[in-house]
Amino acid sequence: EWTKLLGQNRAPTSSRPPTVLPMSTPAEALSRSPPPKRHRTDALVAYSHTRPFGAEAGMVRTSSLSHPTMKLTGHAGSVYALSFDPRGEVLCSGSFDTTCLLWDASGECSNFNVLRGHKNAVLDLKFSRDSERVVTAGADKVLMWWDAERGERVKRFLGHEGVVNAVDVVREG
Repeated sequence: EWTKLLGQNRAPTSSRPPTVLPMSTPAEALSRSPPPKRHRTDALVAYSHTRPFGAEAGMVRTSSLSHPTMKLTGHAGSVYALSFDPRGEVLCSGSFDTTCLLWDASGECSNFNVLRGHKNAVLDLKFSRDSERVVTAGADKVLMWWDAERGERVKRFLGHEGVVNAVDVVREG
């Protein structure tokens, strides 16, 4: 009985035997090369490779990106935050270099704007529900509210006594 093989002394909770995955030998594990390292200042937009994709899965690709995986370069420091706008048309990345870059989330993912104003790393960011604004949280103890299209700061929220690690938005009212 399979419960004896697994060393279990109690009855199984399911009538199905557990799924057993094949294990690789130590020689096989050592022969595999580690995945290549990615430069820390690059944002990476990717589809999951854990499931079949495209024709193998019987799916049609609906993304407007030119490639399933894209490397976005432009920051001078590590990227700490990455967020799509609610419409899925714009991607914003926040970095240790104190800037946020706005990317067109279709085609070649071109950078179309830079948000500058923080004096320390941008640790988190979120889009407003209407996709017109971005709020950023920084290690400089400041929250900033931005016009996403024009790249201009709308408001600066001061008063935190420590680093602002996270931010979120809610509906008005």
